[in-house]
Amino acid sequence: MFRITTETLVAPPMDHDGAGGFVTFEGKVRNRNEGRLVERLEYEAHVDLAESEGRKILEEAKRAFGLLEARAVHRVGVLEIGETAVWIGVAAAHRNAAFRACSYIIDEIKIRVPIWKKEHYADGESGWIGVDGTEPANLYRRQTILPEVGEEGQAKLAAARVLVVGAGGLGCAALPYLVGAGVGRIGISEGDMVEASNLHRQVLYGFGDQGLAKGELASDAIRRQNPFVEVERHDRLTLSSAEQIVSNYDIVLDGSDNFATKFLLNDICCRLSKPLVLASLFRFEGQLLIVCPDSPGGCLRCLWPDAPYDGCVGTCAEEGILGSVAGVFGTLQATEVLKVILGLPSAAATTMVVLDLRSLELRHLKRARRAECASCGTGTATVAIDLDWIAASERGLAVVDIREPEEWDEEGGLPDSERIPMSCGDRLRERARKGPVLLVCDGGVRSSEAARSLRADGIEAYSLAGGLRGMAGIWSR
Repeated sequence: MFRITTETLVAPPMDHDGAGGFVTFEGKVRNRNEGRLVERLEYEAHVDLAESEGRKILEEAKRAFGLLEARAVHRVGVLEIGETAVWIGVAAAHRNAAFRACSYIIDEIKIRVPIWKKEHYADGESGWIGVDGTEPANLYRRQTILPEVGEEGQAKLAAARVLVVGAGGLGCAALPYLVGAGVGRIGISEGDMVEASNLHRQVLYGFGDQGLAKGELASDAIRRQNPFVEVERHDRLTLSSAEQIVSNYDIVLDGSDNFATKFLLNDICCRLSKPLVLASLFRFEGQLLIVCPDSPGGCLRCLWPDAPYDGCVGTCAEEGILGSVAGVFGTLQATEVLKVILGLPSAAATTMVVLDLRSLELRHLKRARRAECASCGTGTATVAIDLDWIAASERGLAVVDIREPEEWDEEGGLPDSERIPMSCGDRLRERARKGPVLLVCDGGVRSSEAARSLRADGIEAYSLAGGLRGMAGIWSR
């Protein structure tokens, strides 16, 4: 229920037997604004449009946050100091959802509902302004005075479309600066949930967010930061979805933590002539580079023709990482994205920038395009060995569990799979010669090694990327 009223607002009672959390918000007229003495406020609205859009916002919130009830009332006319201008109330099974939903509704009303406000000050009036009282130009004033930006550059940023793949340590650092700079459309591709071990470096999330979707939380956070930026959410990229998603953006920022995704983005961006800003982290150190169309610096496959298999280098979970290292490199990535949009030169387009944050040693390793590169040259693309479950299913591969017997589940293992331990190499090779197979282990490292060994003998074999640990919630183990 959303309505516009001229009556004095009195908060109605909220009650629902199934609710564990009730959250209400009252926006009142205050006596000062930016140091000026306020005497009263005046609101006007296009009532039919306002109520129609308000109802849509409440329905969206109910679906997104699983609300049991959502209401909002906005007053129009002349309001005196201390009177309530807007009231919002939500009920949810859990308090966290109720808090987040109420915040979402407040922000969306400010952006989307056609309501105008006039502030009457002791020294004059403001004139009619949008309900949030903010003009986009004011947000970017400190940026547009830079000669390298100006109004023309700000217009370029507003027209730009940036895809951020991963809302982990790198993405959490990059997103606020892209949004703060006024990039017009931001896409976020993320499929993970928040865990306690994320929080020391993934600064968009709090302790109470554990178990919630990172993509949803990150989207909400940046919408609150800048309501003039359009935000789109995408699930985790797959081999079948990645190219379609990337094609809708101008530039890609890679915040992933695995080689399979980085090389997938590299290949797609080369094919579509999209700039790609990459970073990788290891303990106190990070690497940064840009893959640009037609750059003499080439791409990832110019450096490594075959993608390393995931697991050959320790992850943050295995090796550890200082949280601020992710923050530094995510911020650097955001800066490089903005420079690409503004047409500013970057050393990262022709070098790999390596920074050790213990010693503050900075190195630029020269890169060069290889004419025979499979992605940006004339070479033949390397066949992908590590596949996600969707891509493997589309190929109709036979599934072979190569874990050792002591690792097998009492329930019978994977559905529709065969069990041949990796230690039984001859049996595994004999089975694989009968037709293409998808090898599965616990984490994806052993299966990748086994698939490469079989391929060296001309046998078509693939590995399930991430192994069974990456399939949590899809197979019950």
